[in-house]
Amino acid sequence: MLKAGWQRSAVFALIAAMMMAMWPAAARGQGESPIRVFVDTSELVFKQEVVVRGGTMFVPFRAMFEAMGMTVSWEEETKTVSGSKDGLQIALSTDNPTATVNGEQVALNAGAFSVNGTVLIPLRFVGEATGAIVHWDAKNREITIVTEALWTALGMTKEQLQEQLAALADNPPASGGDEAAGNGQGTGGEQSGGSSSAGQQPVKQADPAQVENKYKGSGTYKPGPEKVDLAKLQGMYYGFRDDFGGYECGGACWDTYTFMPGKQVLVGSPPHGGPETIDCKRDGCSTYKIANGKMTLADGTSYSIKKSKEGHLTINDVVLFPVDPVTAGLKLNSTFKHISYYGLIGINAASSSSTSYITFNKDGTFESTDISLGSLDLIVSSTNSAGTSETGGTYRIKGNTLDLYFGDGSVRRTLFFLHDLDEKGAIDSIQIGDDNYYIPED
Repeated sequence: MLKAGWQRSAVFALIAAMMMAMWPAAARGQGESPIRVFVDTSELVFKQEVVVRGGTMFVPFRAMFEAMGMTVSWEEETKTVSGSKDGLQIALSTDNPTATVNGEQVALNAGAFSVNGTVLIPLRFVGEATGAIVHWDAKNREITIVTEALWTALGMTKEQLQEQLAALADNPPASGGDEAAGNGQGTGGEQSGGSSSAGQQPVKQADPAQVENKYKGSGTYKPGPEKVDLAKLQGMYYGFRDDFGGYECGGACWDTYTFMPGKQVLVGSPPHGGPETIDCKRDGCSTYKIANGKMTLADGTSYSIKKSKEGHLTINDVVLFPVDPVTAGLKLNSTFKHISYYGLIGINAASSSSTSYITFNKDGTFESTDISLGSLDLIVSSTNSAGTSETGGTYRIKGNTLDLYFGDGSVRRTLFFLHDLDEKGAIDSIQIGDDNYYIPED
């Protein structure tokens, strides 16, 4: 059931891989390609190229505003271009430092002018006058304008879209290959970045006893029941929610909460393996209080909390299930697959996808192949980067901790538990860190 939910979520994405940027300070240099312009997901074709003057970009007025659904006219006597649609009237005259928007005068950083019979207007004004979001991608020399029609079709507000863009500005996508796979897009091995959990760092030790001693738990963890008592919470619980845009968790978020003695909780994957490795003094647990349907942490962060009709723990409307301890000495003998994405593949050029395979063998060895495809910075229909990495070594599963020992002597220690069993009772889906891996049907 959970695996099916993840596969469905991979179909959806959010178009938001742009950010408001300062316009370039230099004109097109020798050997540079012409600047391309997109409105939403469609590329515009101009007879007159985009012009850069004094650090300001100018775009053809008629082609631009017609693409944005406006009726355009030209008045020869006053050298005035105008565009209109419901609720919006815009007019500019060439060589005039002001424009008119719905009858009000608007000062321009630079006025419109004509080149070869085409009137060009400042790009910044396009966004300001129409309320659209404008982005300049210097790497690919592309302009993208996102209109209200698109973010409405996506079920978003402009503010929500801008929040996504701000998040992207803080965490831009990588350029493909191992780096792209490591940008919140889980993989099967340490070499490619692994899970998105911040605390899971490779340990340069190959001795299992040393690794275990270094990150042993406090010894106070106990698994929790499936049906909970909110007054006596204990154990690790997990649940699934969609991340349609892929900006938070690569398409699917697996929320985990581990309740420890003393009214303490660790939100998110433990930094050093399974819940049995948790030491609250070291790993950043927080005390919590539950009252009036909310769980409030010591720092003031609060979550809605309740029991479902079936008695399951539910936090922020996500139904959670207990993480069961893995059978001692478990050895896997299958190839598992994980898919994640970032942005709208094929439309959003700041998009990337990552497919990871990891094969566990009964003899305690593993091999992983991480395949990533990506394109950068803006809306286009091409793929600009690709990468593949392969690695392997030996593994050990103990409790709910997976240790991966790589050939270079490094170790990755991460959360591990089982999800689904197939019709014959065999393992069908597993969790590695923050990522769900399943046995592919093909």
